Amino acid sequence: MGNYSRVVPRDFFNEAKLLKCLGRLSLFMLERAWISDVIGVDESGLDDGFDIHQNQDGDIYVANYVVYLHRGGKIDLLTRLNSKKNYPLLYIYDNELGTVFDEEGNLSEEFKTFLKGDDNG
Repeated sequence: MGNYSRVVPRDFFNEAKLLKCLGRLSLFMLERAWISDVIGVDESGLDDGFDIHQNQDGDIYVANYVVYLHRGGKIDLLTRLNSKKNYPLLYIYDNELGTVFDEEGNLSEEFKTFLKGDDNG
C-alpha cells in the first residue's frame, strides 16, 4: 500500500507519528461532542488497513481516512517527513494551512478557531 518507497527505520517513525496524531484526533472527536458536531470521518475504506501516501511536497497522509466539515469540504490532514514535533499533524482547508495540536497533544487554538468556523465559510 502507499505510493512511496519506505526507508527503515525512518519511515516507521514518520508513519507512527502520523497514526498517533490521527488516533489522538479520533479520541477528541469521541470525547468532545462539539468536535464531532463540526467534523466527520469517512472510515469506509479502512477495511484493508491504512493507505499511507506521500504528496508532491513529501508530506504523508492516510488516503483512505477522509475527514470533512459538516458545513462542507474535505480537510486534508498530513505530517511533514522527519518532523521533530511530538504531534506534527497539520490541516489544509481551502488553501489554509495550520497546526492541529500543540506540543502536549492538545488541540491548538488555531485549529479550535478553524473548527468553530470563525470566518471560514
